[in-house]
Amino acid sequence: MSPELPNRHAHDPRVTLYPTIGFPLAGGQVWRVIIQGRISQDAPASFGKRLMLKGLIRALDLSREEASSELFGERIDGFLTSPIAGQRIQVELAGQHYVLRRKSKRSGLFSCKLDLPAKQLRGFKSFGQILKLDEDSSASRRSTADHQTQATESLTAHPISAGCPVLLAEESGISVVSDIDDTIKLTEVTSRRRMLQRTFAIPFEPIEGMADVYQHWANQGALFHYVSSSPWQIYSPIDRFLRSENFPVGSMHLKWFRLRDEIFKRWQILRRKSKSGVIRGLMKRLPNRSFVLVGDSGEKDPEIYAKIASKFPKQVIRICIRQIEANPLDGPRLDAIYRRHGMIVPIQVFSNAVQLGDVISG
Repeated sequence: MSPELPNRHAHDPRVTLYPTIGFPLAGGQVWRVIIQGRISQDAPASFGKRLMLKGLIRALDLSREEASSELFGERIDGFLTSPIAGQRIQVELAGQHYVLRRKSKRSGLFSCKLDLPAKQLRGFKSFGQILKLDEDSSASRRSTADHQTQATESLTAHPISAGCPVLLAEESGISVVSDIDDTIKLTEVTSRRRMLQRTFAIPFEPIEGMADVYQHWANQGALFHYVSSSPWQIYSPIDRFLRSENFPVGSMHLKWFRLRDEIFKRWQILRRKSKSGVIRGLMKRLPNRSFVLVGDSGEKDPEIYAKIASKFPKQVIRICIRQIEANPLDGPRLDAIYRRHGMIVPIQVFSNAVQLGDVISG
C-alpha cells in the first residue's frame, strides 16, 4: 500500500516490498528471485514506543513544532507501525502469481525464494535487469528501470498493492556494493548526536558528485547493491532520497532494529555490527561477477572490505573509500590493513567523487 493513497483506515495493513535481485541457477535455465519485505499496520503506540519516542525527542532536543513536523513523522513512522505476524503474502512477478511459502515473522518481515524458468523472464530481460517500460521514466535512470513486483495480502477486505524493482544479475558482469551513510548521504556517524539529528530531524543531504558517478557506472553496465547498517524502519525515506537525488536503482540490504531500552543511546554500537555477512552472501550467490566495494573511513568499511577481498580475491576488483576527516584512513591504519589481510587489491582513498573515474579504473 502506498502512503499517498487516500482514505487509509487506521488498522489497514501496509505491505512494503524491498528492492531485490534475481540470479541464474542450473546454467541459466532457472532464475532465483529473492522476495523481501514487511507487512505492518497503524495502531495506537504502545507504552514502550511512547517512551522511546519521548526519549528520542529529548535526545534531539526538538521543539514541539519540530516533533510534530511532517519530516520527523516520516522518519519515525517505521518504528511506530505495528508488525503483522503469521501472514502469507501473494506476489505477482513477470505475469504470474505466487503465494510465498514463509509467513511473516514477529517483526512483520518476510523473505522467500522464487525459482522461475528463464523463458518466463525473457520478455523482461535487458542489460541484466527486469524492465518496466515507462515512457515517462527519466532518461538518466533508463539503465536501472524496473519491472514492478506487485504484492497483495489476500486476507483483508481491501486488497493491498505495492511494488519494487527486481534486478536480474547476469552470471557475469560488475556489481557495485555501496554503503549509504557518509558514502552517498551525509550522516556524520562519528558523532552520535549529529547522526541521530541527520537520521530523524534534518533533510537528507547527498555527497556531492556521487549520484553522477554512480549513474556513469550504471551506464557502463554496473548493477548496484546498497548495503548499510541503516535500519529497515527508515527504508521509505531512504528510497525517496535515492530517487530524488537520481541514484541508480539497486537492491537494498539494511538492518532490522528491535525496539529495546536505551536503543538510541546505543544506536552507534548497534550500527557497528558487521555488514560482512550480507556482502559475502551476495558474492556466493553471484560467484562469477566482479565486485567494486565503495564505503567510507568513518567506521569499519576499510577493514570489512579488506577482509572480504582476502576471502574472495578473484571477485573483488576494486575498493574505494571516501575519506572522513573525523576518522581518516591514514598511513598507519592503511598499513595495518595491508599487513593483516595481505591485500592484493589496492584501496583507493578519495575525497572528491570525480576521482573515482570509470567503474573499472585504468
